[in-house]
Amino acid sequence: IKEHSHALRNIQNNEKKKKMAGSDPTSVKPNQFVELHGHAREVVEKTFKFSPRTLGVIGIFGIAVPYLLYQGCVNEFHAADDKYNRERKKFM
Repeated sequence: IKEHSHALRNIQNNEKKKKMAGSDPTSVKPNQFVELHGHAREVVEKTFKFSPRTLGVIGIFGIAVPYLLYQGCVNEFHAADDKYNRERKKFM
């Protein structure tokens, strides 16, 4: 009887394992767009191509935009100094 109960338990355990392996416990379905975007971000150093367009983008967003933001802030400080009759501060 013991051998029979051990064999029965083994069969039941194997059936449980088979059922669990075939089903998705989280029932999450991957979004193809998200997966492709994640993969593209992981291999950006392999897919990046240096071109005149990328040089322009770097020039605009890496140099021009920060410079214009800086100048806007400095001009606001100078306007406030002029308004309250203070000496203008030197920035750089």
